[in-house]
Amino acid sequence: MAKKTNLPTEKAHLRNLGKKLVKRHRNLYVYMIFGFIAALINTIVFVVLHTDFKVVLVFANTLAFIISNLASFFFNHFAVFTHHVDQSKSIWHKLVAFFTFRIISIIPDTLIMIVGLSLLHLNSVCVKLVDQLLVGIFNYLTTKAIFQKNDHLIRERIRQYVIESKQRKKDH
Repeated sequence: MAKKTNLPTEKAHLRNLGKKLVKRHRNLYVYMIFGFIAALINTIVFVVLHTDFKVVLVFANTLAFIISNLASFFFNHFAVFTHHVDQSKSIWHKLVAFFTFRIISIIPDTLIMIVGLSLLHLNSVCVKLVDQLLVGIFNYLTTKAIFQKNDHLIRERIRQYVIESKQRKKDH
């Protein structure tokens, strides 16, 4: 005898789970879309400067970095991180923090480009796309920390543990 299933109920349950998943990871999905656009800007600017205008690799990469990251900051500020936003920080504070982390990411960005183009002599577009994917992962994590409120739950638990430990030592 075949087991009866309630197909409409299962579909509704799956649809509900899908909605929860999309809502929970909304910022990641939107970041991926705008991150792709920023990576595209970075790649196009780099290729045009380096290939068409023969700008030195490091300068072309740095200019592409600056232009795409300015665009990325505004994408993130106005379109990506719109929920659970940390309102205590001004746009200037966020801009400085954003570029501080992004300056850290230009080091592996440039190293990947130098190794891929100067040492391995690979195609500049392919190297730049791989570079943007790898650096993009780091950038997402740091950007999320800048724009969103941080969950201080773990820090609060550690603080409470330290307080309780001190209290136990006093009691003994």
